[in-house]
Amino acid sequence: MTSDERRERVRRVLDLMWNQGELDACEDLCAPHCTFHDPSFEVDGVAGFKRQVSDLRTANPDLHMDIHDVLVDGDLCAVRFTMGGTSRAEFRGLPATGKTYVMTGMLCGKWADDRLVEMWVNYDLLGALQQLGIISEMAPRETAG
Repeated sequence: MTSDERRERVRRVLDLMWNQGELDACEDLCAPHCTFHDPSFEVDGVAGFKRQVSDLRTANPDLHMDIHDVLVDGDLCAVRFTMGGTSRAEFRGLPATGKTYVMTGMLCGKWADDRLVEMWVNYDLLGALQQLGIISEMAPRETAG
C-alpha cells in the first residue's frame, strides 16, 4: 500500500465512522488485534473503538470530525483533527449539558500491510469539558502592576 493510499484510507474511514456512524468501516482501517492508546477512556480493541464512537455519537448526535492533515511516513501516519458536537446525553459518566464544544486532537497510527495495528490519540478534553461547563474555566493569571 502506498503512502497516498494509506492517507486516503485514513481520511475515508474516519469520515465514515465519526461523521456518518458507519462503525463497521473500522474493520477496513484497523487490524483485528489493533491496540488503542487513549489517555481519557479505555478502548479495548476494535470492538472497544466501535463502542467509543457509538457512545460518543449517541451522546452528541451532531458530532463532526474535520481532518486537517494526514501525514504518512513508511509505517506511521499522523492525523490532525478538530471534533465537536452538542452534549445531549450522558457519555461515560459525563453528564449531558446541552452545550456545544470544539476540541483539537492528533492521532498517530502504526501500519502493518494495509491495516493499523496500533493507534495513539491525544485531544483537548480539558478544553471540551470547560466549554461544556463540566469543569470551570481556569482563573486568569494575575498581572503585576
